[in-house]
Amino acid sequence: MKRGFLKTVLMVTLSTVFLASCSGGASKSDDSKANGESKQSESSKGADNGENVTLKLYANYSDDQEKDTLDRAIEEMKKEMPNVTVEIEPASQDDGQKLKTYAASGNLPDIFKSDGVDIETFNKSNTLVELDEYAKEAGIIDDIADAYKDALYMSDGHIYAVPWQSPWVNSFYANKKVFEENGVKIPQNYDEFLTAVKTFNEKGVLPYALFGKEKQWCLHLYDIMVTRKAPDGIKGLDENTAKAGDADYLEAANKLIELVNAGMLSKDVFNTTYDQAKALFTSDKCAMFMTGTWALNGLEQEMGDNLVLMYYPLAAAGSEEEAKWNMSGGYSQGGFSVPEYSKNKEIAAKYAVLLSRKVNDAFVALEGGTSIYKDSPKSEKKLGPVMSQYIEDTKNFKSMSKFDWNLSNQELKTVMEDKAQELLTGTITAEDFAKEIDAAIEETN
Repeated sequence: MKRGFLKTVLMVTLSTVFLASCSGGASKSDDSKANGESKQSESSKGADNGENVTLKLYANYSDDQEKDTLDRAIEEMKKEMPNVTVEIEPASQDDGQKLKTYAASGNLPDIFKSDGVDIETFNKSNTLVELDEYAKEAGIIDDIADAYKDALYMSDGHIYAVPWQSPWVNSFYANKKVFEENGVKIPQNYDEFLTAVKTFNEKGVLPYALFGKEKQWCLHLYDIMVTRKAPDGIKGLDENTAKAGDADYLEAANKLIELVNAGMLSKDVFNTTYDQAKALFTSDKCAMFMTGTWALNGLEQEMGDNLVLMYYPLAAAGSEEEAKWNMSGGYSQGGFSVPEYSKNKEIAAKYAVLLSRKVNDAFVALEGGTSIYKDSPKSEKKLGPVMSQYIEDTKNFKSMSKFDWNLSNQELKTVMEDKAQELLTGTITAEDFAKEIDAAIEETN
Protein backbone atom coordinates (compact mmCIF):
# COMPACT_ATOMS: atom_id res chain seq x y z
CA MET A 1 0.00 0.00 0.00
CA LYS A 2 1.04 3.55 -0.60
CA ARG A 3 0.48 5.67 2.49
CA GLY A 4 -1.03 9.12 3.00
CA PHE A 5 -0.40 12.41 1.29
CA LEU A 6 3.34 11.92 0.80
CA LYS A 7 2.36 9.18 -1.59
CA THR A 8 -0.14 11.45 -3.30
CA VAL A 9 2.63 14.00 -3.84
CA LEU A 10 4.83 11.20 -5.13
CA MET A 11 2.16 10.10 -7.58
CA VAL A 12 1.84 13.66 -8.89
CA THR A 13 5.61 13.79 -9.38
CA LEU A 14 5.66 10.41 -11.09
CA SER A 15 2.73 11.43 -13.26
CA THR A 16 4.72 14.45 -14.43
CA VAL A 17 7.63 12.20 -15.41
CA PHE A 18 5.24 9.69 -16.95
CA LEU A 19 3.48 12.27 -19.09
CA ALA A 20 6.78 13.77 -20.17
CA SER A 21 7.93 10.33 -21.28
CA CYS A 22 4.68 9.68 -23.11
CA SER A 23 4.88 13.10 -24.74
CA GLY A 24 8.34 12.29 -26.03
CA GLY A 25 7.10 9.01 -27.44
CA ALA A 26 4.24 10.72 -29.26
CA SER A 27 6.03 13.78 -30.60
CA LYS A 28 6.45 12.36 -34.10
CA SER A 29 2.75 11.65 -34.44
CA ASP A 30 1.95 15.13 -33.14
CA ASP A 31 4.17 16.62 -35.85
CA SER A 32 2.51 14.40 -38.42
CA LYS A 33 -0.92 15.59 -37.37
CA ALA A 34 0.23 19.20 -37.49
CA ASN A 35 1.49 18.71 -41.05
CA GLY A 36 -1.75 17.00 -42.03
CA GLU A 37 -0.12 13.64 -42.56
CA SER A 38 -2.38 10.62 -42.67
CA LYS A 39 -0.25 8.32 -44.79
CA GLN A 40 0.67 4.84 -43.71
CA SER A 41 4.09 3.66 -42.66
CA GLU A 42 5.98 1.56 -45.17
CA SER A 43 5.11 -1.64 -43.33
CA SER A 44 1.43 -0.70 -43.23
CA LYS A 45 1.48 -0.06 -46.98
CA GLY A 46 2.95 -3.49 -47.42
CA ALA A 47 0.20 -5.02 -45.36
CA ASP A 48 -2.45 -3.39 -47.53
CA ASN A 49 -0.72 -4.88 -50.54
CA GLY A 50 -1.08 -8.34 -49.06
CA GLU A 51 2.33 -8.69 -47.51
CA ASN A 52 2.49 -10.47 -44.17
CA VAL A 53 2.53 -8.29 -41.07
CA THR A 54 2.98 -9.34 -37.45
CA LEU A 55 1.29 -7.32 -34.70
CA LYS A 56 2.00 -7.50 -30.99
CA LEU A 57 -1.17 -7.87 -28.92
CA TYR A 58 -1.26 -7.26 -25.16
CA ALA A 59 -4.48 -8.74 -23.77
CA ASN A 60 -6.02 -10.79 -20.99
CA TYR A 61 -4.90 -14.32 -21.76
CA SER A 62 -4.62 -16.15 -18.48
CA ASP A 63 -7.46 -18.51 -17.66
CA ASP A 64 -9.14 -20.92 -20.08
CA GLN A 65 -12.13 -18.66 -20.60
CA GLU A 66 -9.97 -15.74 -21.72
CA LYS A 67 -7.84 -17.97 -23.96
CA ASP A 68 -10.81 -19.67 -25.62
CA THR A 69 -12.53 -16.35 -26.34
CA LEU A 70 -9.48 -14.60 -27.76
CA ASP A 71 -8.35 -17.65 -29.72
CA ARG A 72 -11.78 -17.88 -31.37
CA ALA A 73 -11.75 -14.18 -32.21
CA ILE A 74 -8.25 -14.31 -33.71
CA GLU A 75 -9.17 -17.36 -35.76
CA GLU A 76 -12.14 -15.43 -37.17
CA MET A 77 -9.87 -12.47 -37.90
CA LYS A 78 -7.86 -14.66 -40.28
CA LYS A 79 -10.87 -14.53 -42.60
CA GLU A 80 -10.94 -10.72 -42.44
CA MET A 81 -7.20 -9.95 -42.56
CA PRO A 82 -5.39 -13.17 -43.56
CA ASN A 83 -2.05 -11.42 -44.00
CA VAL A 84 -1.92 -10.38 -40.33
CA THR A 85 -0.40 -12.54 -37.60
CA VAL A 86 -0.61 -11.60 -33.93
CA GLU A 87 1.84 -12.38 -31.17
CA ILE A 88 -0.01 -12.43 -27.87
CA GLU A 89 1.56 -11.16 -24.68
CA PRO A 90 -0.67 -12.10 -21.74
CA ALA A 91 -1.54 -9.05 -19.67
CA SER A 92 0.21 -9.11 -16.30
CA GLN A 93 -1.90 -9.40 -13.16
CA ASP A 94 -0.22 -6.35 -11.68
CA ASP A 95 -2.88 -3.64 -11.48
CA GLY A 96 -1.85 -2.30 -14.88
CA GLN A 97 1.71 -1.41 -13.86
CA LYS A 98 3.39 -3.14 -16.81
CA LEU A 99 1.14 -1.34 -19.28
CA LYS A 100 1.94 1.99 -17.63
CA THR A 101 5.65 1.19 -17.88
CA TYR A 102 5.27 0.43 -21.58
CA ALA A 103 3.47 3.75 -22.06
CA ALA A 104 6.04 5.73 -20.09
CA SER A 105 8.89 4.32 -22.17
CA GLY A 106 7.11 4.69 -25.52
CA ASN A 107 6.91 0.93 -26.02
CA LEU A 108 3.21 0.16 -26.07
CA PRO A 109 2.41 -2.92 -28.20
CA ASP A 110 0.70 -2.46 -31.57
CA ILE A 111 -2.63 -3.34 -29.96
CA PHE A 112 -3.32 -3.44 -26.24
CA LYS A 113 -6.24 -3.98 -23.92
CA SER A 114 -7.26 -0.62 -22.49
CA ASP A 115 -9.85 0.80 -20.13
CA GLY A 116 -11.32 4.28 -19.89
CA VAL A 117 -8.71 5.44 -17.40
CA ASP A 118 -5.81 4.19 -19.53
CA ILE A 119 -7.20 6.05 -22.52
CA GLU A 120 -7.69 9.34 -20.70
CA THR A 121 -4.23 9.10 -19.08
CA PHE A 122 -2.26 8.07 -22.16
CA ASN A 123 -4.06 10.57 -24.34
CA LYS A 124 -2.88 13.56 -22.34
CA SER A 125 0.18 13.24 -24.56
CA ASN A 126 -1.76 12.32 -27.72
CA THR A 127 -0.46 8.77 -27.57
CA LEU A 128 -3.44 6.92 -29.07
CA VAL A 129 -4.87 6.55 -32.55
CA GLU A 130 -8.37 7.97 -33.08
CA LEU A 131 -10.48 5.05 -34.28
CA ASP A 132 -13.59 6.97 -35.38
CA GLU A 133 -13.19 6.34 -39.11
CA TYR A 134 -12.10 2.74 -38.61
CA ALA A 135 -15.17 2.07 -36.45
CA LYS A 136 -17.42 3.71 -39.01
CA GLU A 137 -15.89 1.74 -41.89
CA ALA A 138 -16.32 -1.51 -39.94
CA GLY A 139 -20.01 -0.76 -39.30
CA ILE A 140 -19.48 -0.61 -35.54
CA ILE A 141 -21.23 2.73 -35.02
CA ASP A 142 -24.34 1.60 -36.90
CA ASP A 143 -24.41 -1.93 -35.50
CA ILE A 144 -23.80 -1.30 -31.80
CA ALA A 145 -26.94 -1.24 -29.66
CA ASP A 146 -28.16 2.24 -28.72
CA ALA A 147 -27.68 1.52 -25.02
CA TYR A 148 -23.94 1.13 -25.53
CA LYS A 149 -23.17 3.89 -28.06
CA ASP A 150 -22.05 6.29 -25.32
CA ALA A 151 -19.41 3.78 -24.23
CA LEU A 152 -17.65 4.28 -27.56
CA TYR A 153 -16.76 7.91 -27.00
CA MET A 154 -14.28 9.40 -24.57
CA SER A 155 -14.44 12.88 -23.04
CA ASP A 156 -13.07 14.56 -26.19
CA GLY A 157 -15.78 12.97 -28.33
CA HIS A 158 -13.50 10.51 -30.13
CA ILE A 159 -13.20 6.72 -30.18
CA TYR A 160 -9.93 5.19 -28.99
CA ALA A 161 -11.20 1.66 -28.32
CA VAL A 162 -14.32 -0.34 -29.09
CA PRO A 163 -15.88 -2.08 -26.09
CA TRP A 164 -16.84 -5.70 -26.45
CA GLN A 165 -18.68 -6.56 -23.24
CA SER A 166 -22.06 -5.64 -21.81
CA PRO A 167 -22.15 -4.39 -18.20
CA TRP A 168 -20.93 -6.77 -15.52
CA VAL A 169 -20.88 -6.54 -11.76
CA ASN A 170 -18.64 -7.61 -8.90
CA SER A 171 -19.95 -10.79 -7.33
CA PHE A 172 -19.45 -13.07 -4.36
CA TYR A 173 -19.28 -16.82 -4.91
CA ALA A 174 -19.63 -19.64 -2.40
CA ASN A 175 -18.24 -23.18 -2.66
CA LYS A 176 -21.22 -25.27 -1.57
CA LYS A 177 -19.06 -28.32 -0.86
CA VAL A 178 -16.84 -26.44 1.59
CA PHE A 179 -19.86 -25.02 3.41
CA GLU A 180 -21.58 -28.40 3.67
CA GLU A 181 -18.47 -30.30 4.78
CA ASN A 182 -17.93 -27.82 7.60
CA GLY A 183 -21.56 -27.52 8.63
CA VAL A 184 -21.75 -23.77 7.88
CA LYS A 185 -24.79 -22.01 6.48
CA ILE A 186 -24.28 -20.02 3.28
CA PRO A 187 -24.83 -16.45 4.54
CA GLN A 188 -27.63 -14.14 3.52
CA ASN A 189 -26.79 -11.06 5.60
CA TYR A 190 -23.91 -9.46 7.48
CA ASP A 191 -24.43 -11.24 10.80
CA GLU A 192 -24.46 -14.63 9.06
CA PHE A 193 -21.43 -13.68 6.98
CA LEU A 194 -19.46 -12.70 10.09
CA THR A 195 -20.49 -15.96 11.78
CA ALA A 196 -19.35 -17.95 8.73
CA VAL A 197 -15.98 -16.15 8.71
CA LYS A 198 -15.41 -16.89 12.40
CA THR A 199 -16.47 -20.52 12.09
CA PHE A 200 -14.27 -21.26 9.07
CA ASN A 201 -11.35 -19.53 10.74
CA GLU A 202 -11.78 -21.68 13.85
CA LYS A 203 -11.83 -24.80 11.67
CA GLY A 204 -8.63 -23.79 9.87
CA VAL A 205 -10.41 -23.16 6.57
CA LEU A 206 -9.76 -19.95 4.63
CA PRO A 207 -13.09 -18.09 4.60
CA TYR A 208 -12.50 -15.82 1.64
CA ALA A 209 -10.00 -15.75 -1.25
CA LEU A 210 -9.18 -12.23 -2.42
CA PHE A 211 -6.51 -11.45 -5.00
CA GLY A 212 -5.27 -8.45 -3.07
CA LYS A 213 -2.13 -8.07 -5.17
CA GLU A 214 -4.42 -6.21 -7.57
CA LYS A 215 -5.41 -3.49 -5.15
CA GLN A 216 -8.49 -2.38 -7.07
CA TRP A 217 -10.19 -5.50 -5.72
CA CYS A 218 -9.64 -4.25 -2.18
CA LEU A 219 -11.50 -1.11 -3.22
CA HIS A 220 -14.23 -3.16 -4.89
CA LEU A 221 -14.77 -5.03 -1.62
CA TYR A 222 -15.22 -1.70 0.15
CA ASP A 223 -17.58 -0.58 -2.63
CA ILE A 224 -19.73 -3.67 -2.20
CA MET A 225 -20.01 -3.01 1.51
CA VAL A 226 -20.88 0.66 0.99
CA THR A 227 -23.55 -0.03 -1.62
CA ARG A 228 -25.58 -2.02 0.89
CA LYS A 229 -26.79 1.38 2.13
CA ALA A 230 -25.41 4.00 -0.28
CA PRO A 231 -26.04 2.78 -3.87
CA ASP A 232 -23.51 5.13 -5.50
CA GLY A 233 -20.61 3.59 -3.57
CA ILE A 234 -17.20 4.70 -4.84
CA LYS A 235 -18.90 6.49 -7.73
CA GLY A 236 -20.22 9.00 -5.20
CA LEU A 237 -16.68 9.64 -3.93
CA ASP A 238 -15.31 9.89 -7.47
CA GLU A 239 -17.99 12.40 -8.48
CA ASN A 240 -17.75 14.33 -5.19
CA THR A 241 -21.40 13.72 -4.29
CA ALA A 242 -20.50 11.78 -1.14
CA LYS A 243 -17.78 11.68 1.50
CA ALA A 244 -15.99 8.74 3.06
CA GLY A 245 -16.91 10.26 6.43
CA ASP A 246 -20.64 9.98 5.71
CA ALA A 247 -22.38 7.61 8.11
CA ASP A 248 -23.04 4.82 5.59
CA TYR A 249 -19.49 4.91 4.23
CA LEU A 250 -17.99 4.98 7.72
CA GLU A 251 -20.13 2.03 8.79
CA ALA A 252 -18.92 0.04 5.78
CA ALA A 253 -15.28 0.66 6.70
CA ASN A 254 -15.88 -0.41 10.29
CA LYS A 255 -17.56 -3.63 9.18
CA LEU A 256 -14.65 -4.51 6.91
CA ILE A 257 -12.25 -4.01 9.80
CA GLU A 258 -14.42 -6.29 11.91
CA LEU A 259 -14.35 -9.00 9.23
CA VAL A 260 -10.59 -8.74 8.80
CA ASN A 261 -10.06 -9.02 12.54
CA ALA A 262 -12.31 -12.09 12.53
CA GLY A 263 -9.90 -13.82 10.12
CA MET A 264 -11.65 -13.30 6.80
CA LEU A 265 -8.50 -13.04 4.65
CA SER A 266 -5.27 -14.98 4.30
CA LYS A 267 -2.01 -13.70 5.77
CA ASP A 268 -0.51 -13.25 2.29
CA VAL A 269 -3.61 -11.74 0.68
CA PHE A 270 -1.66 -8.80 -0.78
CA ASN A 271 0.70 -11.15 -2.61
CA THR A 272 -2.14 -13.27 -3.97
CA THR A 273 -2.90 -13.12 -7.72
CA TYR A 274 -6.21 -13.84 -9.39
CA ASP A 275 -5.07 -17.26 -10.58
CA GLN A 276 -3.96 -18.22 -7.07
CA ALA A 277 -7.18 -17.02 -5.42
CA LYS A 278 -9.32 -18.78 -7.99
CA ALA A 279 -7.35 -22.01 -7.56
CA LEU A 280 -7.93 -21.93 -3.80
CA PHE A 281 -11.65 -21.57 -4.38
CA THR A 282 -12.12 -24.13 -7.14
CA SER A 283 -9.95 -26.73 -5.37
CA ASP A 284 -12.13 -26.58 -2.22
CA LYS A 285 -9.44 -24.89 -0.12
CA CYS A 286 -11.52 -21.84 0.73
CA ALA A 287 -15.19 -21.09 1.17
CA MET A 288 -15.77 -17.87 -0.78
CA PHE A 289 -14.35 -15.87 -3.66
CA MET A 290 -14.99 -12.55 -5.39
CA THR A 291 -14.52 -11.49 -8.99
CA GLY A 292 -16.63 -10.05 -11.78
CA THR A 293 -19.57 -11.95 -13.22
CA TRP A 294 -17.63 -12.23 -16.49
CA ALA A 295 -16.04 -15.30 -14.83
CA LEU A 296 -19.34 -16.86 -13.76
CA ASN A 297 -19.93 -19.19 -16.68
CA GLY A 298 -16.38 -20.52 -16.58
CA LEU A 299 -16.58 -21.11 -12.83
CA GLU A 300 -19.87 -22.96 -13.21
CA GLN A 301 -18.46 -25.18 -15.94
CA GLU A 302 -15.56 -26.05 -13.67
CA MET A 303 -17.46 -26.43 -10.40
CA GLY A 304 -20.95 -27.47 -11.44
CA ASP A 305 -23.47 -27.62 -8.59
CA ASN A 306 -20.83 -26.59 -6.07
CA LEU A 307 -20.92 -22.99 -7.29
CA VAL A 308 -23.30 -20.59 -5.59
CA LEU A 309 -23.70 -16.97 -6.71
CA MET A 310 -24.33 -14.74 -3.68
CA TYR A 311 -25.79 -11.27 -4.04
CA TYR A 312 -23.65 -9.51 -1.49
CA PRO A 313 -24.58 -11.09 1.87
CA LEU A 314 -23.41 -7.98 3.73
CA ALA A 315 -26.62 -6.05 4.40
CA ALA A 316 -28.03 -5.85 7.90
CA ALA A 317 -30.53 -8.54 8.80
CA GLY A 318 -33.97 -7.44 7.65
CA SER A 319 -32.70 -5.19 4.85
CA GLU A 320 -31.40 -7.91 2.52
CA GLU A 321 -34.07 -7.46 -0.15
CA GLU A 322 -33.92 -3.67 -0.02
CA ALA A 323 -30.19 -3.69 -0.75
CA LYS A 324 -29.98 -6.79 -2.96
CA TRP A 325 -30.07 -5.08 -6.35
CA ASN A 326 -27.71 -2.22 -5.51
CA MET A 327 -24.90 -3.47 -7.71
CA SER A 328 -21.17 -2.86 -7.54
CA GLY A 329 -19.69 -2.45 -10.99
CA GLY A 330 -21.12 -1.26 -14.31
CA TYR A 331 -20.24 -0.97 -17.96
CA SER A 332 -16.67 -0.22 -18.98
CA GLN A 333 -15.25 2.06 -21.62
CA GLY A 334 -12.23 0.70 -23.40
CA GLY A 335 -11.38 -2.34 -25.45
CA PHE A 336 -8.37 -2.55 -27.77
CA SER A 337 -6.31 0.59 -28.43
CA VAL A 338 -3.41 1.40 -30.74
CA PRO A 339 -0.46 3.76 -30.07
CA GLU A 340 0.28 6.47 -32.62
CA TYR A 341 3.88 5.30 -32.89
CA SER A 342 3.08 1.75 -33.97
CA LYS A 343 4.99 1.12 -37.19
CA ASN A 344 1.88 -0.71 -38.42
CA LYS A 345 -0.52 1.93 -37.16
CA GLU A 346 -3.22 1.77 -39.83
CA ILE A 347 -3.26 -2.01 -40.05
CA ALA A 348 -3.27 -2.27 -36.24
CA ALA A 349 -6.14 0.21 -35.97
CA LYS A 350 -8.26 -1.67 -38.48
CA TYR A 351 -7.43 -4.98 -36.81
CA ALA A 352 -8.18 -3.66 -33.29
CA VAL A 353 -11.65 -2.47 -34.26
CA LEU A 354 -12.58 -5.68 -36.05
CA LEU A 355 -11.06 -7.82 -33.29
CA SER A 356 -13.30 -6.12 -30.72
CA ARG A 357 -16.38 -7.21 -32.65
CA LYS A 358 -15.01 -10.74 -33.00
CA VAL A 359 -14.28 -10.94 -29.26
CA ASN A 360 -17.84 -9.84 -28.52
CA ASP A 361 -19.21 -12.53 -30.80
CA ALA A 362 -16.87 -15.18 -29.38
CA PHE A 363 -17.82 -14.28 -25.83
CA VAL A 364 -21.52 -14.54 -26.63
CA ALA A 365 -21.04 -17.85 -28.43
CA LEU A 366 -18.67 -19.51 -25.96
CA GLU A 367 -19.67 -17.98 -22.62
CA GLY A 368 -23.27 -16.95 -22.99
CA GLY A 369 -22.54 -13.26 -22.49
CA THR A 370 -24.93 -10.55 -23.65
CA SER A 371 -23.96 -8.91 -26.94
CA ILE A 372 -23.54 -5.14 -27.19
CA TYR A 373 -24.58 -5.32 -30.86
CA LYS A 374 -28.06 -5.39 -32.36
CA ASP A 375 -27.33 -8.75 -33.96
CA SER A 376 -25.15 -11.43 -32.42
CA PRO A 377 -24.58 -15.18 -32.57
CA LYS A 378 -26.41 -17.52 -30.25
CA SER A 379 -24.61 -19.30 -27.46
CA GLU A 380 -23.14 -22.60 -28.58
CA LYS A 381 -23.37 -24.06 -25.11
CA LYS A 382 -26.29 -24.74 -22.87
CA LEU A 383 -25.87 -22.38 -19.97
CA GLY A 384 -25.85 -23.76 -16.47
CA PRO A 385 -28.59 -22.81 -14.01
CA VAL A 386 -26.44 -20.26 -12.18
CA MET A 387 -25.48 -18.36 -15.34
CA SER A 388 -29.04 -18.56 -16.64
CA GLN A 389 -30.35 -17.18 -13.37
CA TYR A 390 -27.84 -14.33 -13.45
CA ILE A 391 -28.94 -13.29 -16.94
CA GLU A 392 -32.53 -13.26 -15.70
CA ASP A 393 -31.53 -11.36 -12.56
CA THR A 394 -29.95 -8.50 -14.52
CA LYS A 395 -33.47 -7.27 -15.21
CA ASN A 396 -33.80 -6.53 -11.47
CA PHE A 397 -30.68 -4.38 -11.07
CA LYS A 398 -31.66 -1.04 -9.54
CA SER A 399 -28.34 0.81 -9.53
CA MET A 400 -24.69 0.56 -10.52
CA SER A 401 -21.64 2.10 -8.90
CA LYS A 402 -18.36 1.95 -10.86
CA PHE A 403 -15.54 -0.41 -11.45
CA ASP A 404 -12.29 0.97 -10.07
CA TRP A 405 -10.79 1.25 -13.55
CA ASN A 406 -13.59 3.59 -14.66
CA LEU A 407 -13.05 6.17 -11.92
CA SER A 408 -12.36 9.56 -13.48
CA ASN A 409 -10.40 11.23 -10.64
CA GLN A 410 -7.05 9.49 -10.99
CA GLU A 411 -5.35 11.07 -7.98
CA LEU A 412 -8.30 10.17 -5.77
CA LYS A 413 -8.39 6.67 -7.28
CA THR A 414 -4.78 6.10 -6.22
CA VAL A 415 -5.47 7.23 -2.66
CA MET A 416 -8.65 5.13 -2.41
CA GLU A 417 -6.89 2.02 -3.67
CA ASP A 418 -4.04 2.50 -1.24
CA LYS A 419 -6.25 3.21 1.75
CA ALA A 420 -8.66 0.36 0.90
CA GLN A 421 -5.75 -2.07 0.92
CA GLU A 422 -4.54 -0.60 4.18
CA LEU A 423 -8.05 -0.90 5.62
CA LEU A 424 -7.91 -4.64 4.93
CA THR A 425 -4.79 -4.98 7.05
CA GLY A 426 -6.85 -3.93 10.08
CA THR A 427 -4.12 -1.44 11.07
CA ILE A 428 -6.03 1.76 10.31
CA THR A 429 -9.21 3.03 11.93
CA ALA A 430 -12.30 3.71 9.86
CA GLU A 431 -12.10 7.35 10.93
CA ASP A 432 -8.51 7.79 9.71
CA PHE A 433 -9.36 5.93 6.51
CA ALA A 434 -12.23 8.35 5.88
CA LYS A 435 -10.19 11.45 6.77
CA GLU A 436 -7.48 10.65 4.23
CA ILE A 437 -9.93 9.92 1.45
CA ASP A 438 -12.00 13.03 2.15
CA ALA A 439 -8.84 15.14 2.27
CA ALA A 440 -7.90 13.75 -1.15
CA ILE A 441 -11.40 14.54 -2.46
CA GLU A 442 -11.04 18.11 -1.24
CA GLU A 443 -7.53 18.46 -2.63
CA THR A 444 -8.27 17.02 -6.07
CA ASN A 445 -11.53 18.90 -6.61
